Amino acid sequence: MSALSESLVFNSKQALFAAIEIHNKPIFPYRYQICSILLINAWELILKGYIAKYRTKVKLISEDGTTKPFEECLAFVKSAIGNEFALENENLECLYEFRCDYIHFYQDSIDPILYSLLGKGVQLYSRFLLKFFGVDLCDEAHLILLPVGFKPPVSPIDFLSNKSNLKDSSKEVKEFVRKVIVSTTTLAKMGVEEPILYTFSMSVENEKRVKNADIVAAITQEIGHEAIAVKNVLHGVRISNEDGAKVVKVEEESLFLTVYTQSSREVYLNAVKRFPGLKQNKQYRDIMNQAKTNPHLFKIRYLDVLHHKGTGQGFYSEAIYNVLAEHYKTKETDDMATQIEEATNTKKAEAEPPI
Repeated sequence: MSALSESLVFNSKQALFAAIEIHNKPIFPYRYQICSILLINAWELILKGYIAKYRTKVKLISEDGTTKPFEECLAFVKSAIGNEFALENENLECLYEFRCDYIHFYQDSIDPILYSLLGKGVQLYSRFLLKFFGVDLCDEAHLILLPVGFKPPVSPIDFLSNKSNLKDSSKEVKEFVRKVIVSTTTLAKMGVEEPILYTFSMSVENEKRVKNADIVAAITQEIGHEAIAVKNVLHGVRISNEDGAKVVKVEEESLFLTVYTQSSREVYLNAVKRFPGLKQNKQYRDIMNQAKTNPHLFKIRYLDVLHHKGTGQGFYSEAIYNVLAEHYKTKETDDMATQIEEATNTKKAEAEPPI
């Protein structure tokens, strides 16, 4: 690296370490405001270090002695790196907006959101430094911090229900949170699944289409209920009895609320609608009996849950329909085949000479 680039990287790291040190002070009332200033400063210096190292023809210092502002540096690096820098760009734009527009003008407490933005910003900084400068902060700084606190970790649930910390917040704060959500949506449209917030991933969409969320919020209008009912669910989990499978403790009740939800009768009634040629014959019974041997597809709900004794009822996961699709044609497939056959017959009739 050039002397300029090396100096910029060194000063950038000092700003980052200062942000981490201040964040971890037990008593510091202006914690997130100062940390956001220092983290943006660290990023501004490292972005200038990138430009000094990889784009040597670009002038960082103008004739009047001023340097490129943060916004220009961010836009330049985004343009140079492309979509690989999209996650960093969205995270930094949110932090910078808080740093410039909101930091001085409201009393509302949105510490969990700021904590998540800052934490992700530090994580992304560490990746950027390692990728473009070959510096591993873990090896250099020996950062081993104790996760000590006086209250439980924050949860996005606190910001979703009617009792949310945002319920009585100012319109400026609500607008800031809205922009954080817009940034996440922008990344999703670009195919970037990693969130800009540290710790939690949130998705607001049809529950059946959720792929990358730690929490699913169901909206209800029932009298006497909160506007948003939040529950933890299992997504992307494959139940297995393999010896080498990772062990995860899950409450028995939640499995039958989220994974094994289809009774034998429900499977048959739904399957008849999806697969017109399906009949409850030997072929169908053989397929279903075979599925019962697969823990990913079938589980028995016992009355005596602890000892797996007593009368029980079996339930299938929705993956059973994928298995049936391997053996039966769907209605859409039949319709398509009919259309192709009709089109082929029409072409043959047109091609044949009249008698």
